[in-house]
Amino acid sequence: MTSFCMDDRRRTPAARPNLAFALLRRLTALPALWRARIVARSRMQRLNDAALSDLGLRRDQVETLQRKPFWRE
Repeated sequence: MTSFCMDDRRRTPAARPNLAFALLRRLTALPALWRARIVARSRMQRLNDAALSDLGLRRDQVETLQRKPFWRE
């Protein structure tokens, strides 16, 4: 038989994440994520076909990524 304490299941209001703070953190992280995508896509564009093959990518896949807007994954 398993025993448990009722207090272990209860969460205090301080333990719940603040939704406004979480949203603010995500919004402030977006420019860095977008910049990282731009840099990664431009670097992949400059790689030769042998290096792309080592990464498991083809030239047409890299060109498709390069045409995507930076806010799309």
